Amino acid sequence: MLEFLALPAVALAAALIPKRKLKDKEKIRRVLENANVSITKNDHSQYPQLIREYHSDTYSTYIYSLPFGLHSDIFIKQLPSISESLNKEVEFDFDNGVFKLFVYHQSLPDKWNYDESLLRPGSWEVPIGKNHKGIFYHDFDKYQTFLIGGVPGFGKTVLTKIMFSTLILNNPQNVNIYVLDLKGGLEYSKYLGLPQVKGVASDIYEATEVLIEVVQKMKVMEAHFKENGYTNIVDTPIKERTFLFVDEGAELSPSMVSDDKKKYAKACQTMISEVARIGRAIGFRLVYSTQYPSSRSIDMSIKMNILAKVSFVVSNHVASQVILDEPGAESLPSIPGRCIYLIDKPKTVQVPFIDDKGIFKLMEERENEIMGENRTIINDNRPIRSSDDKTNSWNTRS
Repeated sequence: MLEFLALPAVALAAALIPKRKLKDKEKIRRVLENANVSITKNDHSQYPQLIREYHSDTYSTYIYSLPFGLHSDIFIKQLPSISESLNKEVEFDFDNGVFKLFVYHQSLPDKWNYDESLLRPGSWEVPIGKNHKGIFYHDFDKYQTFLIGGVPGFGKTVLTKIMFSTLILNNPQNVNIYVLDLKGGLEYSKYLGLPQVKGVASDIYEATEVLIEVVQKMKVMEAHFKENGYTNIVDTPIKERTFLFVDEGAELSPSMVSDDKKKYAKACQTMISEVARIGRAIGFRLVYSTQYPSSRSIDMSIKMNILAKVSFVVSNHVASQVILDEPGAESLPSIPGRCIYLIDKPKTVQVPFIDDKGIFKLMEERENEIMGENRTIINDNRPIRSSDDKTNSWNTRS
């Protein structure tokens, strides 16, 4: 009888013994095994092998060798599961045949504010965001075209305004900006008092006019380059740069407008494509923002010439593939400002926050530099012209 009583007692004692806490690398191994991230050779499964690990105060790096025949994309697809199992944020890098997995000990901040410390006067660099490794800047003299996508309300407009204002604050004497503000001019018409802002279009008709002027400026600059034997503006003494911002570019898609606007939409996309293809060498830069840059909302001749991309959260992996040409953005947390910045390799960052009042405050502190001899007061309560008014007043200052 005592022997039978002893069995439950042993089981209870075993249950009370605290289980050894798994290390992160062991949790990662289990995720890979459970997901069968492997290839089969001679009836044996071969998994990624941990070959080195490094640890710092802020993150750990685990370096894996992948068996021949196992594509890195199969590992990448498990990153959300790894992040959830560790309850930590993770990133990766694949280089020289090894897979580097970065595991961060603390989460990114949900919000941080833009301020003057982020400026780099005289440069064409703008802050995109920060992660655990620091602040990332985008240099428009290296990567001249930029695509921004994602669902509404998560930071596309904030990021474009950070770019817009930083360019003016860094180079008030040398930057020219045109904006196709296709949400009725609600976001950028208030900035028309700035001498750097050469035009703001609020509808497809005004966009056509603005783009005609931009292309004409390109032709003048092309002739100047030919006359002087220039091939790339970064190798010349020319300091001036011209930026074209397209906010909500889907409004210019021929397949998404009424029949009476199709010819204008086609003309607009042709001219934007010309800026993307030809403008880079002669100092013209493009920032194109849209919710979902599919073939319906952005001409492929434009998208194929875009070098840098940012995606905020999207609904599914297909949308991420459309914006970034790879999955990942569908797994971003629903945090405003959280995005993936991609040039050669994806980086998850948190975009700094600033609103119009903050931008005006920074500009007012540098009013003499920005306004020069033009003493027009910056007015963020400027009335917005109705899009039904077809008079040619897209570039008026008030």
